[in-house]
Amino acid sequence: MTSPTRRPALIALILVMGVGPFATDTYIAGLPELQRSLHTSATVAQLTLTAFIVGMAAGQFLLGPLSDAYGRRRLLIACSVAFAVLSAVCGLSPDGVLLVAARLVQGAVAGGGVALGRAVVTDTHHGARAAATFGLISSFTFLGPIIAPAVGGVILAHSTWRAVFAALTLLGVLMAVAVVCGVPETLPPARRHPAGLRSLGVRMAGLLRDWGFMRHVALQCLASAGFFTYIGGSAFVLRSVYDISATRYTVVFATNAAAMALFSLLFRLLVVRAGAVRLRAIGITVSTVGAAGLLVVALAGAPAVPLAVPWALLCAVVGGMGFAIPAATALAQEAGRRSAGTASALQGGLTFVTAAAVTPLTGVFGYDTLVPMAVAMSVFFAAAFILMWVITVREASPQESHRRVSS
Repeated sequence: MTSPTRRPALIALILVMGVGPFATDTYIAGLPELQRSLHTSATVAQLTLTAFIVGMAAGQFLLGPLSDAYGRRRLLIACSVAFAVLSAVCGLSPDGVLLVAARLVQGAVAGGGVALGRAVVTDTHHGARAAATFGLISSFTFLGPIIAPAVGGVILAHSTWRAVFAALTLLGVLMAVAVVCGVPETLPPARRHPAGLRSLGVRMAGLLRDWGFMRHVALQCLASAGFFTYIGGSAFVLRSVYDISATRYTVVFATNAAAMALFSLLFRLLVVRAGAVRLRAIGITVSTVGAAGLLVVALAGAPAVPLAVPWALLCAVVGGMGFAIPAATALAQEAGRRSAGTASALQGGLTFVTAAAVTPLTGVFGYDTLVPMAVAMSVFFAAAFILMWVITVREASPQESHRRVSS
C-alpha cells in the first residue's frame, strides 16, 4: 500500500478539526448587540447559530465522501480559504438574512474540515496510533467551548460583534496557511474511488449495511445523545433549580469541559497499552454511572442537595466522554478505512443529527427540576451501555470470532 511521503502537521489538523466548535460559540455574548445593530429579531439572531450547526452536519455529509474521489488536500485548502472569506462576509453583513446564509455556508466548510481531518488521520495512522492521535487532537478541540466565549468576551469588551468575525477571518487565513504548508495529499490516486452520485450511494449504502462499522457509530450516537442533552439543558436547569448566576454556571461548564479535555489527553497516553475498546468501555461506564447518580439526586429533590453533588456527577458524565468520543472515532474510522472520507461523513453527520434532535428535549419537558434532563441522560447512556455490553458479548462468542477470522 502506498503511503504519503510525510505525515500531516498536528497543528494543521487541530485547526481544521477545532475551528467548528470555536466558531460556534465565540460571538454568543454579542447576540443582543447583533440584533440591535442589524435591526432584526431575536429569532433571526439565534438562527445565525442554528444555521452554522446545520451547515456543520451538511458539510460533513457532502465533503467527506467527495474526498474519497478527489483527495483530501485540495478540498481542505478550499474549505480553509472559504472559511476565511465567509467569516469576512459575516462581519460585513448589512442584514440578518445575509448573515444567516453566510453562517450556513461557513458551517458547511467548517464541517467539511472536520470530516476531512478525520480522514487524513485515518489515511496516515493505524490502530492504536490513530486512536492516540484522535485523543490528542480531541484534548485541544474540547477546549474550544471554554476558550471561545472568553476570547469573544475580550473582543466584545473593546469592539463590536463584527470584530469577532474579523478575528475568525484571521483564524481562517492561519488555517489555510497551516494546511498548505503542513498537510500533504494523503490519498493517492490509486486508492481513490470513482466520482459521481452512484458511486457515493454505493459507498454510503455499503457502510450503512456494515454492522462492523455501524455498531461504533450507533454507540457514539447514543452516548452523544446523553451528552448533548446536558449541553442543551444544563444552563437552564441549573440556573432555575439552584438559582445560580450566569458567571457561576460558566465556571461549572468550563470545569466540566476541562475534565473532558484532560480525560482525552489521558486517553492519548493510555490507548496504546490499554486499547480503544477498553477505554471506550471505561468512559461510557463512568458517564452512565454519573447520569444514574444525577437521576437519584433529581428524584431525591435537587434543591435540597448541594450544587457540588450534581456538579461532580455532571463532571463525571462529561469526563467519561473524553474517553468515549476519541475511542469511538478511532474505532469507526478503522472499521470504515476502505472509504475513510465517507466513514467520517457518516460518523460525524449522524452524530450531529442526533445532537440536533435531542438538544431541545429538556426544554420540551421543563426546566423547573432536574428530573427531565436526568431521565433523558440516564436513558441514553443506559442504552449506550447495554449496546456496548451486547457488542462485547457478541465479539467474545466463538461464532463471531470464527466469522472475523474467516472474513
